[in-house]
Amino acid sequence: MPTAAIEIESLSKDYPFGFLHLKKRTSLEGLTMSVENGEVFGFLGPNGAGKSTTIKLLVGLIFPTAGTARILGKPISDISMHADIGYLPEQPYFYDYLTAAELLDYFARFHDLSAQERKSRVERMLKKVGLETAERFSYGNIRKACCNA
Repeated sequence: MPTAAIEIESLSKDYPFGFLHLKKRTSLEGLTMSVENGEVFGFLGPNGAGKSTTIKLLVGLIFPTAGTARILGKPISDISMHADIGYLPEQPYFYDYLTAAELLDYFARFHDLSAQERKSRVERMLKKVGLETAERFSYGNIRKACCNA
């Protein structure tokens, strides 16, 4: 039986708040769902429904209070899973002091690539999105670089 792309079971996230953090606010409560391989899936809902929280939990930016989730058959706690997925936040943050080429090289170092492979890929990606001469990223260019790298 093929493994689902995303499997979530009773996933919950609570945040402490108030004086001394003695109270808790539930951001996501008991989400159970799956997304099969090949399906196209999106989250729709009002502010505060838990959409962003779910995504952040799945990619390991925050940790669940309860429940489990798997991506491509691996638990979300398994960092090797990150090599097989991508995540583009709405407001990505990049180091202002890096050039476009330096930034892409920095991210390429997360993968098992030789220096020559990194250099070749960085040049190819910058050319692909028309940023081969860019020193700094504008907001639009940040989106281009993230989505195409």
